[in-house]
Amino acid sequence: MIFYGTKGTHLHSERKSGIKCDNCNENTVHNLSVYGKYAYLYWIPVFPMGRKSFSECTNCKVTLEQNGMNEKLKNASKEVSKNTKTPIWYWSGLGIILAIIGVIIFTNLKHSGDLQDYINEPAVGDVIKYKNSESGYFTTLKITSITADSVFVIQNDYETNKKSDVNEIDKLANYTEPSYFMGKDEIRNLFDEKVFYDIKR
Repeated sequence: MIFYGTKGTHLHSERKSGIKCDNCNENTVHNLSVYGKYAYLYWIPVFPMGRKSFSECTNCKVTLEQNGMNEKLKNASKEVSKNTKTPIWYWSGLGIILAIIGVIIFTNLKHSGDLQDYINEPAVGDVIKYKNSESGYFTTLKITSITADSVFVIQNDYETNKKSDVNEIDKLANYTEPSYFMGKDEIRNLFDEKVFYDIKR
């Protein structure tokens, strides 16, 4: 279940004197307050969604929104709102989301660089992920030994129809077939042809 919604908080208040109240007809002090509204996801603020201003007459206690204020009171309210800053933490969720995206991009770029190194310099224990062209399913090969120009691999006994589930079948007990060798150039070509698509080290 995703918890999301909006919430308001008090941001700032000022007292302004000498302004007539249309309710009690007194020139008196008014409390002018600004409230901010933000969207949240799992109770973490994501981004601001505007603000509202209110006035409270200290004489008769009537409270008004900005569209119900007289011109002088409205101008004073706008001045208070202008002096009110939206808290940085209103954007904290957006900052977290951007940071996560940044980490994902960095990790993917780093893995792309590492993958090319793994292809050029395979190591014992590497697991090659690929799509079986005959079955259309995804599976793996585990490298067991390496010579100057050949790589010995064992075929995984299992396949999966989901690319995301390949790691789940990469278990030691699933490699029981006899090993066979492939040329290093052959492996590079299969990566170029997108048959092999990843290596886990």
